[in-house]
Amino acid sequence: MWSKMHRRRFLKGLGFSLALPMMESFKAPIALAAPTSGTGQAKRLVWVGSYLGFHQANFFPKQTGKLYELPYVLEPLSQFRDKFSIFSGLDHRGRNGHEGWKAWMSGYASGSVSMDQLVAEHIGEATRHASLQVTCGNPQDDARVSYTKEGLALPMVGRPSALYQTLFRSDSDKSRIEYVLKSNSSVLDDVLEEAKSIQRQVSKRDQRKLDEYLTSLRGVEKQLQKQEAWLEKPYPKSSYALPPFDPISPEQALQCETVMYDLMALSLTTDSTRVLTFMVPGWSQVFEIDGKRLSTGYHGLSHHGNEAKKIAEYNLVGREHVKRFGRFLETLAAHQDADGQSLLDSTIIVYGSGMGDSNTHDNSNLPTLVAGGGFQHGYHRAYDRASSNTRLLGDLYLSVMQKLGLNIERFAGASNNLNEWIS
Repeated sequence: MWSKMHRRRFLKGLGFSLALPMMESFKAPIALAAPTSGTGQAKRLVWVGSYLGFHQANFFPKQTGKLYELPYVLEPLSQFRDKFSIFSGLDHRGRNGHEGWKAWMSGYASGSVSMDQLVAEHIGEATRHASLQVTCGNPQDDARVSYTKEGLALPMVGRPSALYQTLFRSDSDKSRIEYVLKSNSSVLDDVLEEAKSIQRQVSKRDQRKLDEYLTSLRGVEKQLQKQEAWLEKPYPKSSYALPPFDPISPEQALQCETVMYDLMALSLTTDSTRVLTFMVPGWSQVFEIDGKRLSTGYHGLSHHGNEAKKIAEYNLVGREHVKRFGRFLETLAAHQDADGQSLLDSTIIVYGSGMGDSNTHDNSNLPTLVAGGGFQHGYHRAYDRASSNTRLLGDLYLSVMQKLGLNIERFAGASNNLNEWIS
């Protein structure tokens, strides 16, 4: 049996990949190939994170409550200030450096399901794509933030043309997709049989591991079945004009960001998905903003060493990111969903970063903004990490998930919510 099982086997065509860990029963690893809309007004979730974060002093208002003055970086959102809330003093505690980025949506750097995937599991059955993960270009490995229940990091689409193709395939693709689905289904059947056949040959500990992975494989099987059902439903049409080439080089990051926001809005207006995650990348490129070339690269600006000039330019870049986010909110506000609500009001949008102070790689007091979704907005909600009333970022996440209809009481080490403030 080992002669048949020692080779790594993968289920590819649809991006599935699943492999068993080292098992004590063998000297080498065995590898296997791999609903409701919610309560209230919230029916969709969008998550947007900036990899290199923001200068905290220019993201968080100096005043708390409703009568706050928008800081420089967030000024482009002024027309929507009654549609979003700013939260300061929230984080997951004890996560530092870029590893902390991985924990942004899960509370743990690895091995734990991210919030977007819990939401996708709850509302993803209603759409062709349960969730979509988006970035610009090729992301750093430590920038991935979406994780399955098995702890697998989900890949992100970095090319606008690839995302467009995912959303608006032509009918001529149907036969090819059908072939891929049938082939993958056949491979999966073989893999399941092989896995079952070795269950009696391994230790009890390995049997538990194997059971966990068989459960995962059955989840893949359900995804295949779902995709087969969607084959008979035509893809939506779009007249959106893509740029003649994919703007995926670091120097084109702002242009790529604009296009990705456009495509994300299209994915929501066509109800192709109701769960989106967008990681805004950060490289060492030197931006040109308003006709002026900045003095150093983006990454260097994030490690500003408290130099006034670098902080000012770092804020310029942050403001450019926020401008594009504001345009995205404007697009959602201008479109209605099937129930006659604006997409902005029926979508919860979480915006911020898994990096608190990028200058020191500190992951405390994470920049956090929540827009839309039917919450009571217009406030800066500040929490004191040193007080007895301190709260975790996970508390906010619980409120978001509960607003989307999930029956969940604990997440990322948190067991409260912030409903007293934002419901």
